Amino acid sequence: MRVACVSDVGLTRSLNEDSYHIDEALGLLLVADGMGGHDSGEVASHSVVSSIHEYLSRHGHATDDEATEMMDGASPEDSDSTWEDLPNPVIGTVTAALEYANEHLYQLNRDRGYPDGHGMGTTVAGLWRIGILDEAAIFHVGDSRLYLYRAGRLMLLTRDHTLYQQWVSSGRIGPAPSQNIILRSLGSSARVNPDVRLQSLQKGDLILICSDGLTSMVSDSRIKSALANAAPDALQATCESLVAQANAEGGKDNITVLLAWFK
Repeated sequence: MRVACVSDVGLTRSLNEDSYHIDEALGLLLVADGMGGHDSGEVASHSVVSSIHEYLSRHGHATDDEATEMMDGASPEDSDSTWEDLPNPVIGTVTAALEYANEHLYQLNRDRGYPDGHGMGTTVAGLWRIGILDEAAIFHVGDSRLYLYRAGRLMLLTRDHTLYQQWVSSGRIGPAPSQNIILRSLGSSARVNPDVRLQSLQKGDLILICSDGLTSMVSDSRIKSALANAAPDALQATCESLVAQANAEGGKDNITVLLAWFK
């Protein structure tokens, strides 16, 4: 894959609390949006991307044959079982990495004397591809997003963990809540509930992972137009263009844009 990323403070914040991590050899791409302001949101986001990378570096390396076995799972002992009945070890490994990152950040908050629900926290969105397989694990907590652009279509592969998204999913009953109330994050409590699933990959796929500093300023239709014109050898320019569009609309938050093109 080819990867590029731009992270910008925006026009109204004095500190960039976003973090990102790229490990092409491991197949890992991460974007995190820290929360906490003076309570070190940037520490939270950096802690989480570092912890996830550390965990998967220790537990996620596999040869191509081993990767196939990881995706297929072990054979069921029960002859009535099906492949779908088996726990997928890739999803389990990613979930464990997110739990490890949450535990570390939660302990940092406890060490600083914060009770549950207070202190620094962060969202995260990411992708982990195993070996040379045409599948990857995608995962997120909070409202950082992951999009897939394929054959002229832009698809949002994550669903925001926000009060506003909950209101939309429930039929928009009553007045609309604020769009920036996060219902899930890392670090705020001892347990985390991530969304983790598998996604097929095809030649020519373009993955966008971003913080809400982009999506709160730039519409999906404009993101689609930018990705439609993205050249595989000029991903950095597309990242810069999307950041510039967010800043042109006010740049009210930190903006991180990560693009990955799969050969």
